[in-house]
Amino acid sequence: MNLTEQDIQNIETAVEEGGDIWNNPLVKDFKDRVKTYYRTRDNEQCCYCKKNSQGEFKMVLDIEHILPKGQPEFREFMFVLTNLNVACKRCNMNVKGTSTDFVYSINAAANNHEDSNQYKFIHPNADDYFEHLEYIQKIDNDKKLIKYKVVNNSDKGEYTYGYFRLKELEIDSINQAQGLKQKSELSAKIDQSMQERLRDAFKKI
Repeated sequence: MNLTEQDIQNIETAVEEGGDIWNNPLVKDFKDRVKTYYRTRDNEQCCYCKKNSQGEFKMVLDIEHILPKGQPEFREFMFVLTNLNVACKRCNMNVKGTSTDFVYSINAAANNHEDSNQYKFIHPNADDYFEHLEYIQKIDNDKKLIKYKVVNNSDKGEYTYGYFRLKELEIDSINQAQGLKQKSELSAKIDQSMQERLRDAFKKI
């Protein structure tokens, strides 16, 4: 993706106007193209957990500021493409948020934001994710296997796995299927009388 002269003018105007620069209507077209670019380039995956977003509504993935735009030292990278990617809301908002503990030095990262060595986790643009972490996914009807595997004892792989709490996303229902109760057995235990009471409540309206 390349910045156009119109992009530059719109961003400059938004900066001059101040306020909530990132949400200024002038930069909407730029943001839409950034999201489309990274979704396409990275095969519809979150840049941190690799969760698939194919066919999902565009709001499922956020534009991710790798160095958070709210940090004064990183404000200048708000519209810099090498500091942008797309991430799921879990990784972007619930896990990473505005924290900066994933860089070794705020000042060093600000001076050389494209340097992979400034980051403890796998940088979405400066690193090859799969050189550090394998993302294994297998789906067999309603059974799933989702697993992350650190590659060659990678420090970045280990850190990313822990930082983004990827263990929480792992599923192994394929190998556990033997111990699961059949759906019919579970359905038989549903209290029919309680369901009738809930339905009757609406009939009285």
